[in-house]
Amino acid sequence: MCVHGIRRWGPTAAALTLLAGAFQGIQASPAAAVDCFRATCAGKDPIAMGCDEDAQILQQVTEYDESVSVRLMWSPMCQGVWAKISRDLATSPDYVYMTMWTTRDPDGGIQAPDTVGLLGDGVAGAYTKMQNWKKTSAKACWNDVGAKFDPQPVRYIVQDPSASGDKPVDASLPAMHGTCTDWL
Repeated sequence: MCVHGIRRWGPTAAALTLLAGAFQGIQASPAAAVDCFRATCAGKDPIAMGCDEDAQILQQVTEYDESVSVRLMWSPMCQGVWAKISRDLATSPDYVYMTMWTTRDPDGGIQAPDTVGLLGDGVAGAYTKMQNWKKTSAKACWNDVGAKFDPQPVRYIVQDPSASGDKPVDASLPAMHGTCTDWL
């Protein structure tokens, strides 16, 4: 009985041994290493920190003529958020600036914007430094006016004392000279 069992399993065991030998050279790839997480990512370069390895687009806004696209990016591994811009050098405006606007923690006020400034001649894309995703809301904007110009600011509602009944008045500037993603 013992001899009969070996004969029956012999070819199967040999095949499994060969198969195991074939897979011996295959190794699981290690997870991408990142050099920062949440607060330690603030102000750092997403590519230098390895955060672009698993980057996802949270939102993208593209001009109707597809000349400029701005994206709000984030990395699940790093828990960092940043803005990225690309443009068609043949059809985009001559002056293209990109800014990432973020909110302060814990009061939610707007903190200093991070901008890449004017994209130089021949530069088709750029990105900002990261901010801590856990502690901020962010939006990415582009414009053709200048650094730190928000083409779609927060809506400003004021009481107009000259209006009858003190009705609230929308004092926001109209959206112009660029576009923004939503606040996320």
